[in-house]
This record gives sequence, structure tokens and C-alpha cells, in this order.
Amino acid sequence: MKGNEILIIESRGAQDHFDDRYEAATLKQVLNLQGVKARHIEVVNKKYLAKALKLAAHKNINYVHISAHGCNDGIELTDGEFVSWKEFDELAWPHLKGVCICFSSCSVGLGADELFSYHKSFCNAIVAPTRNITWGEGIVAFSAFYHRASNEETSTDQDVKVLNHIVGAGTFKLASSTFNSTTYVVGS
Repeated sequence: MKGNEILIIESRGAQDHFDDRYEAATLKQVLNLQGVKARHIEVVNKKYLAKALKLAAHKNINYVHISAHGCNDGIELTDGEFVSWKEFDELAWPHLKGVCICFSSCSVGLGADELFSYHKSFCNAIVAPTRNITWGEGIVAFSAFYHRASNEETSTDQDVKVLNHIVGAGTFKLASSTFNSTTYVVGS
């Protein structure tokens, strides 16, 4: 196994810090138990989000997992600053080209595919919830998703169907690039 395969970027809300609630560090531990190397970075503002997204261009990163509060129009960072999809594109292009982005952020699946309108090759695919989810649902769902991604016999479409079976029908959406929708096996 070469390097980190999953880059986990987390931007918790101020209340999450106060209450010591987090998702991404726990997900990294679960992935490590599965034999999948992951790197966890916590970002608090746009400057550090941009720095973290640049790390995705590393040749071994196949999945970028973003855990933050969100809505159909974008995500919110720890400092309270909102990042629209247009701003996210400006921060991330072309660093996410060739990866699958997984959002563990409430309702972003209702708008994140807007990223493909700026660059059809923005990334290969986006997996994201279409409703509000809890931190616990995110950990359970994405632990299962990445576990299934370690099996060459499954497809991302099948894996998202399993997520929806676990946490509720229609909870997660898969948006694929028309340019390249390849996703990857992890832990191989």
C-alpha cells in the first residue's frame, strides 16, 4: 500500500469544538482498522481549506472526504465563513481532478453537482447526502462505503445503494462526471 489513499478534510462548527464532537478522526481510525491509509486534516478557514485541497493532487489520493456543515449551496467552515460551490471550484480546481469526493455534510447532494458546470472534469464523482445527517450516520455510512470500495467486485453506484439501505432510501446521491467517472479500489 503506497501512501494515503483517502484525504479526510474536516471543518467542524464552533459548537462542535466546544462539545468535542467530531466525525473525521473517528472515520480515520475505522479506515486504519480496515487497512486503508487515510490522512486527516482539520481546517478552520478558506486559507487552510485551499491548502488541504491542494494535497489531493498527490498521486496516491483516490478519495477526498469532506466533513463539514453544509447545505445545497455549499459548506460552512469553522470560522463561520460560507464556501459556495463557485468558491469551492476556485479553491479546488484542478486539484480534485481524478478523485472521488465524498461529502459528509448535510444536504450538499442537492447542489454539489453544480461543480461539474464549471469544469466537467472537476472530479470523477461526488457522493453526498441529500438531507440532514448526523455525525453518527456519516461515520456508519462512510465506514461501509469505504469498506465496500476495498472490493473490486462492487461499483460506486452499488456502494451508494448500500449507503441508502443503511441510513435511509434516497439519503445519498452519486453524481458522476461525464468526462471520467472512474472510481477506485482502496486498500489494494
